[in-house]
Amino acid sequence: MKIKIMKPSDAREYYETTIGCENPSFFNAGEYTVYGVRSAKDPIHMGMYDFFSSALGSRGRNRYRPVTWEITLNVGSCPVHIKKAKTRYYINGQTCSFDTLCHALARVTYKSCFEKEPIKLMSALYATLSLPENVKYVLENRVPFKFYDLMDESMGLEPILVRLNVQQIGPQEMAIEVADGVWGNISVKELDKFCNYYVHNKRRGKWVDVSPFRLYQELMGREPRGSDLDVMLAFLKQNRTRDLVEARAIELVNDMLLDHSGKLKAVWQEGQLQTLYVKGKAFDWKLTNNGYKTDIQMVSTYVWQPAKSAEGFKKEMKEWKEKVKELEQGEDELHPDIYKPPVNNCRWKGPICIDNMASNSPIGDQFAARALALMNDTFTITIINTIKRYLTANPNENRVDLNEMR
Repeated sequence: MKIKIMKPSDAREYYETTIGCENPSFFNAGEYTVYGVRSAKDPIHMGMYDFFSSALGSRGRNRYRPVTWEITLNVGSCPVHIKKAKTRYYINGQTCSFDTLCHALARVTYKSCFEKEPIKLMSALYATLSLPENVKYVLENRVPFKFYDLMDESMGLEPILVRLNVQQIGPQEMAIEVADGVWGNISVKELDKFCNYYVHNKRRGKWVDVSPFRLYQELMGREPRGSDLDVMLAFLKQNRTRDLVEARAIELVNDMLLDHSGKLKAVWQEGQLQTLYVKGKAFDWKLTNNGYKTDIQMVSTYVWQPAKSAEGFKKEMKEWKEKVKELEQGEDELHPDIYKPPVNNCRWKGPICIDNMASNSPIGDQFAARALALMNDTFTITIINTIKRYLTANPNENRVDLNEMR
C-alpha cells in the first residue's frame, strides 16, 4: 500500500512510503493520502495516528473482525508483528495499549519516508515504545493541570490552567513539581492516565477533575497541611499556561533578534511586540500584530513592492510618452511638469494570507515562525502560493535599509 503524507505547505506535495501486509482486510494494495489534523498539537503525526486507528480498530467496517488476530507489516523496510488477543495488543511481542500501538506505528511510518535502513527504523520503533506518547509530550511541554479557585472572585467559574515541571527519575518513575522545590512521585503508567484527561480530555479514571489537595495527596503520599496547600496554590497560579507559553514565545523572538540582528528589527509597544521587520534573501517583509485572535493567523504579513504591477506600469509609461509626443507637436508652450514621467512608488503590499499548520499557537511563536521562513524567502515563496501574486518586481529590486523600514 502506498502512503502519501501531505507536506505542511500549499504546494500539493507529499512525503511517500509503503506499508506491506499479507491480509488485505487491514491494508489493501491501493493508495492512501494522509492529511494533517489542524486541531492537534502535531497535525501530521495525528493524521497518521488516525489512519492506523481506523485500520486496526474494531469500529465501523472493522466491527465484525475476530477478537483475536495477528498480522505482519512491512513499514517501509521495517518488519513489524502485531497481535491482538481479546483486549490485549502486542507489537513485536511487547505488550502495549492500542493508543501506544497507533502512536508507535505513526512515528515509524513517518520516519520511513526518509530512512531506508531497517535496523535504524527498528531502533526508532523501540525508542518510541519505551515511553507512552503522552509522557514524551509532557517531558517536552510540561504537565497540564487545571483547577478552580472559588475564593478568587476575579476567576468566577473559569478553571485556572497551569503547566508543571516533570522529570524522569527511573525507567518507570516520574516526578512532578507541585510547589517550589517540592516534587511528588508518579509512575509512568499513572502519568499516562493523568494525561488522558488533562491533555486529551478523556473523562475516565481517578484523575478527572482532581483538586490541588487531592493531587498533593496522591503525589506526596500524605495529606497537605494548610501551609502546604497555601504554598502550592501560590505556585500553581505563578505557572498559568498562557503566561508560560507567551513568555517562552517572546523569549524565542528575543533570541532571534540577537542571533539575526542584521536581518530582523522589532517594534514594541507597552511591552507587546507589534511589528517585526524582516530582510529576506530576495525581498523585504513586515509582520504585524493584527489584534485578532484567530488561532492560525494572529500575525499579518506584508511585502515591500511597487504599488502597480509591471504590466500596468509599462502601459502607463507608454500612454505618457504618447501624450507628451502629441502635446509637443502642438503650438502651445508646455509646462515643465508635463515632462515628469509617472513614478511607481513602493509600499507595503498585503496582508498576505499565511496560516499556521496547527491552531492555538501563541502570537510570539507565529512571529518567530514567519520570520524564520521569510529570512529564507526564496524557498518559502515556492511552497506558499498566496505570496506570489503580491510580487510584482524582480528579486532584490526596491530593497530598503533595515533601519529605514519603519
